[in-house]
Amino acid sequence: MSRRGFALLAVLWTLTAVTVLTAAAFAGARLGSTTTRNRVLLARAAWAREACAEILQARWASPPDPLSAMRRGGTTATLDSVDLGRGTWCSATLEDPSVKLNLNLADRPALVTVFQAVVHRAALVDSLVDALLDWRDPDAVPRPFGDESSGNRNGPFADVWELRYVRGFTDSLVAELTPFLTTRGTGAINVNAAPREVLAALPGITEETVSVLLMHRGSAMLANADALAGLLSPSARATLLASYPEFVRAAVFAPPQLVGVVTGGVRGTPITARVTLMTVPVAGRLAVIRRETE
Repeated sequence: MSRRGFALLAVLWTLTAVTVLTAAAFAGARLGSTTTRNRVLLARAAWAREACAEILQARWASPPDPLSAMRRGGTTATLDSVDLGRGTWCSATLEDPSVKLNLNLADRPALVTVFQAVVHRAALVDSLVDALLDWRDPDAVPRPFGDESSGNRNGPFADVWELRYVRGFTDSLVAELTPFLTTRGTGAINVNAAPREVLAALPGITEETVSVLLMHRGSAMLANADALAGLLSPSARATLLASYPEFVRAAVFAPPQLVGVVTGGVRGTPITARVTLMTVPVAGRLAVIRRETE
């Protein structure tokens, strides 16, 4: 090959290298621009989220408002998409975890009662409940119908959907149980708002007592266990009073905690910022005791 050929080849390789480097520089610039834009959008979404948390607090403190139903014994309150201007929006939900049975705190009889409402085979209920208890307890000793495998957490459930990893639980079964179970809250059950399946898990509760509680929800909220006892027949009242200490420890008549999920975003983008707030209702406001930012 002549010297001209070598020179031409060198020029071509140089042009190729310059082209590749230029393309890489442009790609890096585009990536940097996209990253910067996403950071700006995420910051705007976070500010929208914080604004919605303040709106939630203000609505709670100023009845009548969309949250009034929760004060009367409702289970969930929602702030639909709120337009905050300049393309930002936010939404929020406020839920009462005491309308469900706490998966990490409930004892075996309470779990069996709730599971029987969904699973109508006694042997299967025993197997599922024992496997659940073996999953969450710290020891390695299996229960009669349980399972202490190496994959067990041996600690509290992170959320209800973790049940899918426990022996015997399928996705469809967990979906059926989800309306009645939670991993949040104090473990007490709100008798003014919990569904029939959860009320039945309380100590000293008969079918009559459950029916009375459900029928009474159209009127004023019950204030305490004595008010409930006054509505019952002698036999149902006697059953309640026989387990009175256990009942008053397990039951509440207003939500001790509320869980708020607040989301902020920018319209036209998929970017959102979310926070879960564990709150305690106190005089005229919601006291935030824990934040979980996503």
